Amino acid sequence: MMEGTERREEAVLTVFIEYKTDESKRDRCLELLASMAGRMEAMGARQYRHWEGLEQPGLFVEAFDVETVEQYERIKQWRRADQAFCECIAGGAAKLNIWAFCPIDLADKRSKQESDGR
Repeated sequence: MMEGTERREEAVLTVFIEYKTDESKRDRCLELLASMAGRMEAMGARQYRHWEGLEQPGLFVEAFDVETVEQYERIKQWRRADQAFCECIAGGAAKLNIWAFCPIDLADKRSKQESDGR
């Protein structure tokens, strides 16, 4: 078992979904995004939010939290299988990037640096 795995299994995971819309399908993408928060919450996501790139219009990032790796995997699979949504993405489902991140505890590292005089 990897060091720190126990904490990761207990920690809330933050998930990011990133994609570029097909310019001609942007309006359809926004229609689908309008109902995404409710759909994601029904699958266990919390604090769902989304943004569009300021310097790259059509580049979207969504973020939300989940309690378990299983929830993350289930949502990831569901999103990649959502054909109506993936048709709006330049490159389709293969370009729907989904990543999960878990918090790290840097307190031990700071304490060691302080005791080493750094």
